[in-house]
Amino acid sequence: MNSRFLIRRNKIRRSMIRWQLDAVLISNPVNVRYLTGFTGNDSYLMIKRSGDIILSDPRFTIQMEEECSGLDVYLRSVNESMIQAVGQILGKTTSGALGIEAESITLGKYDRLTQIIPSWKIVATKNIVEELRQIKDSNEIQLIRKAIDTAYRAFLDIRSSLVPERSETDIRNELEYRMRLNGAEDKSFPSIIGAGSRAALPHGSPGSLKLAGQSHLLIDWGTIFNGYMSDLTRVVIFQKKDKKLRTIYETVLKAQEAAIKAVKPGKGCNEIDAVARSVISDAGFGKYFDHGLGHSFGLEIHESPRFSGGDHTILKPGMVLTVEPGIYIKDWGGVRIEDDITVTKTGCEVLSRFVPKSFDEMICLI
Repeated sequence: MNSRFLIRRNKIRRSMIRWQLDAVLISNPVNVRYLTGFTGNDSYLMIKRSGDIILSDPRFTIQMEEECSGLDVYLRSVNESMIQAVGQILGKTTSGALGIEAESITLGKYDRLTQIIPSWKIVATKNIVEELRQIKDSNEIQLIRKAIDTAYRAFLDIRSSLVPERSETDIRNELEYRMRLNGAEDKSFPSIIGAGSRAALPHGSPGSLKLAGQSHLLIDWGTIFNGYMSDLTRVVIFQKKDKKLRTIYETVLKAQEAAIKAVKPGKGCNEIDAVARSVISDAGFGKYFDHGLGHSFGLEIHESPRFSGGDHTILKPGMVLTVEPGIYIKDWGGVRIEDDITVTKTGCEVLSRFVPKSFDEMICLI
């Protein structure tokens, strides 16, 4: 385990040469976890040319021994800020170029840092760790598989419990309870539950609307397993003879399947988005698909790259993304179908392929 994190930190060291840096301060706790395995919520990581030091406070002494054995540790005192701890490590008499995560360090912390280490040149870096996180290793993908499995089992539990009297909020609460019963640490984001016309809200919050009389129910949910996330969407069908619902559902499914088939190394993310968008537009629903096709995820639910018209990132093996086209019509409802895929050497693997999604498989008479 420790060797995996060391390999990642050594990749940052190679990036330091390109950036002409003597040290890099990692302040985003998600990135600290990615590079060390430390799961505490108060930590920095200093990566230098010749060694690494993780900074935290005495609350995490035992946890660091368990999660970061072999890594040098600096525990700040009660009256010492994290920025002051950085100053103690770098020293006021030394100098060099220190890279910081520009999107993590606040302006106030930056100002204090320049005062504490005035002889150091502060260099704002962007995505120096996030670029590494785009490519998942086999262990990360295995954890994502586990998260998908816990999410699926929770979905099966909730689907079997649907009755007309249940409200969107009831379903959300039960679903998130079932996630934990099935082995998840937590939900990966607030679950989106939309019945009937409320399924037209792509990120709608569940309310008091009950299932009675509704044609369908959109459920967008995910779990966390050992830090790694899953993200799925399914639509449960209550009225199997609803022709409009079947037409829209099968259009979305066709778009998703075409996009998944198009995924392969060397393709641009924008190209995959265009494939799905073309299918939906050709069916006459183009104006009702108003978000990107998908996004990467892992330790966070939204990472880069994304399947969207404005993202020209070239796909590489090991990238993990969602594929989630949708059609949303005001006062009628919406359909979104979302799966998790990983790019392989020759195409892609649908990590959530065992989760049913055909129209007939999603019929649930209540």
